[in-house]
Amino acid sequence: MADRVVYTKEAAIAGASVIALSIADSGASPPVVAKLRLFDETLTVDQDTTEAALAAAETTLVGYPVGGYDITDFAAPVFAPLGGVVITSNIINVAYASGTPVTIGGYWIEDASTPTGKDRYCVVFDPKRTLAAVGDGFPIVVQMGYGANAV
Repeated sequence: MADRVVYTKEAAIAGASVIALSIADSGASPPVVAKLRLFDETLTVDQDTTEAALAAAETTLVGYPVGGYDITDFAAPVFAPLGGVVITSNIINVAYASGTPVTIGGYWIEDASTPTGKDRYCVVFDPKRTLAAVGDGFPIVVQMGYGANAV
């Protein structure tokens, strides 16, 4: 026999709630606002990728806000179909406005740590997403899972 970790539903909800508030909390004083930052297709992301490498590959999309899009809150945790819970962010709409076409390789969530935010979560797009004409775009709702039990 081997020891195993078991997340109860209550533990999963409690853990995900703490994580969510540590990343984004509009009710805090001052508000805690994370950033969703896009990186271009030139970066290959793995477990050794650094915040500096992500920032160096940040998109040049015209209209992209300096430092990324605001993540202001996560919704309350809800049970996931395969166990554990999921928290979801506010919706971010990425859209081409003008300029040189770009291909987005994915995004990372940067928390509000000072003096510099820390990478808390990274998603690689497969396939990568090209934005080249007005009307090109896509929504992003960050979904983070927590507390699923291994079988």
